[in-house]
Amino acid sequence: MKSFYAEQINKLLQDYYFNFENNPQGRESHYGVLVSGLQHLYGAAFFTNDDEALIVLRPFVNSVMNGEVPSPAIADMAS
Repeated sequence: MKSFYAEQINKLLQDYYFNFENNPQGRESHYGVLVSGLQHLYGAAFFTNDDEALIVLRPFVNSVMNGEVPSPAIADMAS
């Protein structure tokens, strides 16, 4: 996946965990922002016909939408 997507995903995850740590009561809201950001990144890859990114993003976005939120530092996704 292009480093652009990996950097943006990492930033979204960092923001999610930072906001959750500082306001645990807002977990649902923080999760909604994370999912929305991921869906927008997926949409950007889709509309730019970035098939390589879509192949990597699709299962990742699905897992997050199923409640599996990984920790930040996903540099291994960039290739």
